[in-house]
Amino acid sequence: MHSIFLPGLALLLSLTSTTLAQENGELGRMWTFENPPLAHLEKEYGFKPDQEWLDSLRLGSLRLGGEDILSGFGSASFVSPKGLIMTSTRCVPEAVTWPRPRHLKMIETGFVAATLEQEIRLRSRRDGWLTAAQLVKISNVTDEVNDGVTPTDDEARIKAKRDSNKQSILDAATRADPELVPQIVSLYQGGIFQLYQYRVYDDVRLVCMPHLQAAHFGRDSDNFTWPRYSLDFAFLRAYKDGKPADTTKHCFKWRSGGAKKGELVFVSGNPGTTKRLFTKAQLEFERDIKVPMHLEWLTSSLRIRKDFDIFHGTVSRIRPIGLENGLKATRGNLNGLKNAELMAQKTAAEEAFKRRVMADEKLAEKYGDLWDRIASVVEERRLHQARAQFQTTGGLAPLNTAITTVRSCDPAETEEYRKQVRRELKGQGAGNPAYESRARFVDHVVRARGWLPKDDPFFSKVLGGRNGKEFLDAVVGTGNAGHRGGPKLRSLVFYPEKRDALVKSGWKGIQESEDPAIVAARELVPLMRKNEKLGAELDAKEEALGAEMARALFACYGTKVGSDGTMTPRFTDGVMRGIPSGGTIAPYRTTFDGLYVRGREFDNEYPFNLPKIWLDRKDKIDMTKPVNFVSTSDITRGSTSFETRSDGMHGWRYSGGNSGSVVVNKALEVVGLVVDGNIESLHNDFVFRDDVPRAVSVHVDGIMEALVKIYDAHRIANELTGN
Repeated sequence: MHSIFLPGLALLLSLTSTTLAQENGELGRMWTFENPPLAHLEKEYGFKPDQEWLDSLRLGSLRLGGEDILSGFGSASFVSPKGLIMTSTRCVPEAVTWPRPRHLKMIETGFVAATLEQEIRLRSRRDGWLTAAQLVKISNVTDEVNDGVTPTDDEARIKAKRDSNKQSILDAATRADPELVPQIVSLYQGGIFQLYQYRVYDDVRLVCMPHLQAAHFGRDSDNFTWPRYSLDFAFLRAYKDGKPADTTKHCFKWRSGGAKKGELVFVSGNPGTTKRLFTKAQLEFERDIKVPMHLEWLTSSLRIRKDFDIFHGTVSRIRPIGLENGLKATRGNLNGLKNAELMAQKTAAEEAFKRRVMADEKLAEKYGDLWDRIASVVEERRLHQARAQFQTTGGLAPLNTAITTVRSCDPAETEEYRKQVRRELKGQGAGNPAYESRARFVDHVVRARGWLPKDDPFFSKVLGGRNGKEFLDAVVGTGNAGHRGGPKLRSLVFYPEKRDALVKSGWKGIQESEDPAIVAARELVPLMRKNEKLGAELDAKEEALGAEMARALFACYGTKVGSDGTMTPRFTDGVMRGIPSGGTIAPYRTTFDGLYVRGREFDNEYPFNLPKIWLDRKDKIDMTKPVNFVSTSDITRGSTSFETRSDGMHGWRYSGGNSGSVVVNKALEVVGLVVDGNIESLHNDFVFRDDVPRAVSVHVDGIMEALVKIYDAHRIANELTGN
């Protein structure tokens, strides 16, 4: 495996010593461990870490996941020699609730294991064990991934060769290190490929988590704001062979008192996906199409969720949290993309980059038209996105089953696929969609009318000219199969014997069927197939063009620039600093005194109410101790949602982001735990600035006060402090 990232690129790197970050700052500070910014750290802070320091920071940091560790639930870290793991509460509820809906109450009331025996082993949402992955080995495999790729290859051919090479690399890595889990990471949009290999702890147990209301004090009202009062922490433990894992060599020590104003701190975790390397044309597509579509979906989903609670006469304070979080964050993303000053910064950076390319004859010949080629793909995306989004089933279960039924006989599918689907279909019915599912489908159709042309085949052929409610009535009806006295469900997809008989009749029977769900699916399948094919082609084009853009970037600026977040291990530097706010300055930290005052100012009413034990033990708390603090660290949020699975089980789902990341000082001592960012930081997903954006973290002293004074978790507190 080679250390040179691209053949022949070294000659180009000598063109300039000026970095892109120095010229416009737009790529941020999400540093990879294999390419640390030593010159930047020394110049900015007078601090130059050695390899031992970098290795210790990497090995102490973790990524939480399921059996598929690459899915990435969130960030975490080792904070004791006995496998104790610190993370955010938002990274934990999914594992607590998916296999055990009855544990929903635990999310609200909190949990403390008084002994090792009381620590609860956790599962992921797919019923595999919750895992903690530690990055132990990094190798550059760019040359191996690009092996056999030639300048004459089209995008599809390039992708096919790379995919084949990647699989060979992964297979070889597994054979060489069977105890490590390999991942190939694409950096700089495919300009560099790294092989990351993880040690995975698959026995992870819940040790402690606070009340949900303490972790998410202020709920949506305070979410992504500053000042903030959030005790959003949780502790887990990694076990090996049934005993606490020995993590003596790679754990962080606790720093009582935390960090001071202006002090240098580092965040180490797994930032979610960012798009800072996107061109202006790509960001305009996000602004005009993709983000607004997602914002619509979130808005509708939250409304439907609340209508569901009203319909059933219930009030849920748990389930809307993820939707509210996502809605507020997406609005922040869109506001950033619509910000003229930020887009002007992006335009200026892009023009400066182009000028550097065009100033060199060889680079101009090779990359001069790159922006135009990307813009051409973006135009195709603009036309494709609405069809890919709305020429679908809208998540309606009987229509999903009908789609599968049609494809099980469709000669356009492979015989192997048809056989597999028939085996899976046999004897299975389609569940009668509940209130929420029906409402989501009706909303899907309503939103589709805002994005697709009036004569789109989704309306005329799939729905047969009906609106969403009329289509539901034709396919589902209003009754429940088997309920005496009620009307029967209308489509045969609800009745396994009838559907299996249709499948047995083959493609001819499918074509002749007048069943409303089958008729709709028959029209929808070719539309979906066409959209999937075009989507794959556009993905391949963007992947290939992104790699070219990376090569141009390296040629002009070298490799000491930040890479986009990829939900893989990174570290970032920053300082403890307050925020200009409303004509004044918001402090760099908040205290328990402010927490209780904020509750009192709102008459301790939801969402500014504290749990009873917090009120009863108020006098025990040192009101001067910090709760949260902010730093200029470059982070991204993850996303949280509350979902109902097809088997009826409920649970949280959290994906990616810096939430749960450890915050350490230069001595690698724990000073805090990342919660998320402020509203002004959300545009950093696309264009980086650190003038107002901040990373919001829980202070170590706030965690300790809660453990000792509220939860009587002395066992955990002593383990953290080494007593």
